[in-house]
Amino acid sequence: MPPSSTVDVDVLVIGAGPVGLSAALQLGRSGAKTLVVDRHAELAHHPKAVGIHARTMEIFRQWGIAHRIRGVSLPLERCLGFAWVTRMNGIELGKIMLAEDAERIADYAAQSPEPPCFAPQDLVEPILRDAALECPSVEIRMSTEVTDVTQDADGVTVSLGDGAGAVRARYVVAADGARSFVRSALGFGEVASRPHGESVNVYFRADLDEVVAGRPYLLWWVVNRDIQGAFCPTTTDGRWIFNFERDPERPDGYFDEALCTQLIRSGTGVADLQVEILSILRWKHEQAVAERWRIGRVILVGDAAHRFPPHGGFGMNSGIQDAVNLSWKLASVVLGRADDALLDTYPAERKPVAQYNAEQAEINTSRMAETGWLMSDTTTIDIIEEPAGEAVRQAIADAIPKQREQFYSQGQQFGHVYSSAAVIDDGTPQPRSTVSKYVPTTHPGARFPHLWFTDRAGETVSTIDLVGRDFVLFAGARGQQWILAAKKAAAARGVGMACYVIGTDPDLDLLVSPEQFELLEIEPDGAVLVRPDAHVAYRAKRSVPSAAAVMDDVLTALLSRK
Repeated sequence: MPPSSTVDVDVLVIGAGPVGLSAALQLGRSGAKTLVVDRHAELAHHPKAVGIHARTMEIFRQWGIAHRIRGVSLPLERCLGFAWVTRMNGIELGKIMLAEDAERIADYAAQSPEPPCFAPQDLVEPILRDAALECPSVEIRMSTEVTDVTQDADGVTVSLGDGAGAVRARYVVAADGARSFVRSALGFGEVASRPHGESVNVYFRADLDEVVAGRPYLLWWVVNRDIQGAFCPTTTDGRWIFNFERDPERPDGYFDEALCTQLIRSGTGVADLQVEILSILRWKHEQAVAERWRIGRVILVGDAAHRFPPHGGFGMNSGIQDAVNLSWKLASVVLGRADDALLDTYPAERKPVAQYNAEQAEINTSRMAETGWLMSDTTTIDIIEEPAGEAVRQAIADAIPKQREQFYSQGQQFGHVYSSAAVIDDGTPQPRSTVSKYVPTTHPGARFPHLWFTDRAGETVSTIDLVGRDFVLFAGARGQQWILAAKKAAAARGVGMACYVIGTDPDLDLLVSPEQFELLEIEPDGAVLVRPDAHVAYRAKRSVPSAAAVMDDVLTALLSRK
């Protein structure tokens, strides 16, 4: 198709995995005309990812699908801890229980209205697809492979294989995975660490109830002379995944159903276990972050932009949050509410998050090595189940407490503070979260904190339920000037703006306690402006002489208008 100023779609999303579907859903909610293409005939049948962080569940809540996701998730009583064992029916070397620290659990429960969830990717993707297709402006085409991507000043022409023609789009979102065709074809480049090897992920069905024996472990790391790997249930009807390291010297066909069945039996400790192999997936255990995330009108998200070792579970979660960050900006641009320069704030904000997550995943991976993961010393591993192996077992047991950060990662999930032209810094010191400890803050760039409040109808609602679509202004009891200014500035730009008065007076829109109001870090005549991705755009700690002019300047800057 020749270049033309007339586009077929506003945004073409390449890839119908969880990240691409999330981008389409967020774009569709904004009304942007969006087409998703994927080379596969169907969505994934293999549950590559299982863990969904609380921050991602908040996004699903804002999209109205959190209840659907929980409907296909493992029950909470099956996900209370993580165990290290010689075999599933063998010696238990140690464990980490999520609910063992009551104070920490209470602290985490106060940080979000949504706890984490454990739902397999193959069941999550159809929910995302169906929700995206509920948006009239979204279309999804499977069995559609991209063969070429070229762009000019007005748009992008994407050629499709098998006589499917081409699509003309104003922008392209490449969500085409770790082996991204777009990343390679357009020369985005990447910085990769030393690979940790190759892995095999086996999706299987077996009755392991007697082996599990009521123990509520989501992950079972096994280490013995025959196999080292991890088991994880995906459903309550006997479906599991087993992940182990692949010998790269072996041909692809070496790890067939017969061998995988044998290794599953070795890992469970049940020699005659009846195993039905559902699928076998091979993947590289590596870490990489793309050098560039945007080239003109083509933008990378998810695994196309970054990939991490799995320890900590930040792969899919980070990708979905990439999609949310990018999509509100893309929608603002294609709908004429913002200038193209706003899109430069996407890599400015999300690439540092990816680099941080990559570094932490590497740390988690190094710590995991101390627990027997990838153990190769045969003199050690051969005796791990014998009386002579007590010292080996104790060394692993001693290393298990060091793994807590990869499971208690609320600071890493909630605590990153963006810095870009889409954030108006107020010059105040930035509170710092650690990996495990989240410090709630309304500092510009931070995720707006969760607070339970009572609305005018007497209902208890979370602030998370008020954000996630348009701009939202939260003003104190004496902050009416900010509301008037925000509404006027938004109307002039065709931007959605919801406004709420929040404080300790029962007559206000949102009633909170004095302690909760302090978390807003403003005076009663101040205000906090929140972006459509639930991150703080601007904060006025108190009133100013000309709120109308200030808010006008703020929205002009946030939308990259000249």
